[in-house]
Amino acid sequence: MKSLVLTVLSLLVLAGAMLAQDAPLTNIYAVGVSFNSAGSPAVSGTGLYARLVNDGSGTYAFTVVDALPQNTKPFTVTSNFGFGIAQKVFAVGNVPIFVPSSAGISFSGPNTGWAWSTGALAWVKIKGSWGIAPNVRVVKSSVSNGTGYQPIFGALLAFGK
Repeated sequence: MKSLVLTVLSLLVLAGAMLAQDAPLTNIYAVGVSFNSAGSPAVSGTGLYARLVNDGSGTYAFTVVDALPQNTKPFTVTSNFGFGIAQKVFAVGNVPIFVPSSAGISFSGPNTGWAWSTGALAWVKIKGSWGIAPNVRVVKSSVSNGTGYQPIFGALLAFGK
């Protein structure tokens, strides 16, 4: 009987630990690199700032900046500045999965136009307020020199508070 009680208590403690999640971060700052198959070179950079809008639903308003190299000779970069919403859609264990969607402006040299992006992003806590945010996104710009939809696979190093 004693072992049954200890087993049940142990299972309750483990279940509580598995279901317990940290409180959502109010502000998130992140920078990272990505693989961009449409770019030359195929490495792009991303910066992101997000602010929690609704704690109950896991909604964040965010700003994202992408630097997407297009050519090496001459060296040309398309810069996208987007503003949008990231919505938590589900969690895999303690790892929340978000769908970020943004729209904004894009420029490359003298050309200016629109840009949008969407995809999926996970938040993997490392230690304290630090985390890694692996992501898969699709970026489209009206001034991307004909590269069309650009799939981006990357990781952001993030700090939240």
